[in-house]
Amino acid sequence: MLACVPRQLDLTAACEAFVAVAARDSFTIGATGAGLTQSVASRRIAALEQHLGARLFERTSRRVRLTPFGRRMLPNAIRLVDAAQALADAAADAHDLPVVVAVPARVAPRNAARVIAAAAGAGMTIEFLEGPPSERAASLDDGRALLALQHVGPDRATWTGPLGVGWSRPEAAGTLEPAAAARAAVRSGAEAGGRPFHLAELRPRRGGSGRRLLWLQPEDDVPSVRAPLERLRNDAGLEAGNLRTAESQVAAMARAIAEGDLVLCTPVEAAAYDLAWHPIGGLPLTRGYALLGSDAELAARFTDAAGDLVAELLGTSGDR
Repeated sequence: MLACVPRQLDLTAACEAFVAVAARDSFTIGATGAGLTQSVASRRIAALEQHLGARLFERTSRRVRLTPFGRRMLPNAIRLVDAAQALADAAADAHDLPVVVAVPARVAPRNAARVIAAAAGAGMTIEFLEGPPSERAASLDDGRALLALQHVGPDRATWTGPLGVGWSRPEAAGTLEPAAAARAAVRSGAEAGGRPFHLAELRPRRGGSGRRLLWLQPEDDVPSVRAPLERLRNDAGLEAGNLRTAESQVAAMARAIAEGDLVLCTPVEAAAYDLAWHPIGGLPLTRGYALLGSDAELAARFTDAAGDLVAELLGTSGDR
């Protein structure tokens, strides 16, 4: 039985030299084909012969021939060289695979493109997998995504933005550009002296036209948001049905536009749908995000490359 491969012997490199010389019956031509000098090829083959315990070539002044032992070893050497190349190719392909990042549904294409471009500049190819918080968590668990921008409580959040109520009013942002509209939406609330909206205002009034509802988007149907809202709803004497979850962001916004209901949203989202925005009285809610994933090094690379653009991607106004 042969001893273990000596540390000074690169078995793959030695077999590559062996296969190249055998294919051309020449140390000079074979070495050139393998990208080696003749002396390097000779040393590697000599080391391989010493390791295997027998000569691989018969060397004469005119030509090089395989020995019977060399002919028996050649197919194995070819398989080793092919396997090493296949491993290198597979590793290269794996490095080229995109890093899938789970993100909230309906991220703005422009902002998504900026994050992807920033990551590419740092040597990362990323793809986004959109979905609500529950789907993003599932995608991490089953391996469809390696990273996820996940809705978390404010104590764990890296990126945050205020949550308030949006509804259709003449003071809405109108035709402003998105960034200016978002600032206008915030100014229409507490920062400009506008009064907070109190959930008690949802109670039916005598002679009123009907019950107004507060809609949650799927993105905010998480314990850190729903639980305090439900407590505030109960304290305001409202029914459970006053707080509902829409099937999508668009469905929630449509309720606000068509039926005069309210939507829990950020100032940026309110501006995008031409809604007025006000904070909720007695409840300083935020939507917070953290980058989750089992590969801390990968998460750090993504954050270093594109972290400054994530707040814009998420539609929050918080800083990293």
